[in-house]
Amino acid sequence: MATKRLFEESGSDHPDQPNNRQTRPRPSLASVIGEVITRNLLQNFSSALEPMLRRVVNEEVANGLQRYTTSITRSPSLQIQYPSLEPPTLKLIFAKNPSIPIFTGTKILDLDNNPLQILVVDTRADHQMIPTLSSPIKVEIIVLDGDFPRGDCDTWTSEEFDQNIVRERTGKRPLLAGEFLQFTMREGFATIGDIEFTDNSSWIRGRKFRLGARVVQGRGFRIKEAMTQPLVVKDHRGECKPSLSY
Repeated sequence: MATKRLFEESGSDHPDQPNNRQTRPRPSLASVIGEVITRNLLQNFSSALEPMLRRVVNEEVANGLQRYTTSITRSPSLQIQYPSLEPPTLKLIFAKNPSIPIFTGTKILDLDNNPLQILVVDTRADHQMIPTLSSPIKVEIIVLDGDFPRGDCDTWTSEEFDQNIVRERTGKRPLLAGEFLQFTMREGFATIGDIEFTDNSSWIRGRKFRLGARVVQGRGFRIKEAMTQPLVVKDHRGECKPSLSY
């Protein structure tokens, strides 16, 4: 009896015997079908959602770029000026050259002794004047080196034009004086008021000035600058006064 009890106790110490092993329950047919259906639903949902997400993202990116571009276009300070490979189609011109001789401190008039006029013309239409501008432009009257441009060249860049602006000598007043050195043009012409030279032209290499006009604000594309013929400006002390005869 003791031997039989010992055998039974030793058998009870090994639960992993084949007779006592727990078998894993097999999934039911309903659970397998449910899992397959759920997986198919998720796959179909993902396939349908992907093109919708792509469309929404593309639309948001396009709208963002459009708003950014519009803000740059409306802000003059953010406008990027690209050098044009084609000549400008609009340009400024002086209607008539100044009357000579010109003396310092004397009003500058045209050949008919009238105030100078600036025109905006279309180079594609035989330099016809533009009657009305689509938007106002601010024009500045400046002094140029009389030797610019070299030779008979009628082509220059805005950078070359700016590089040939003549400034006053050290300790002197600005070369031009007057109330209409800057003005706004809303039509294709403008009359320049009283302007005058404050210094003679003898101190620069070519001994001649030119009057120039350039657009300083109001356009996203270039309007070609204007200039007069070379001008010798003399000191008003050398002006000949008419003699009185009795």
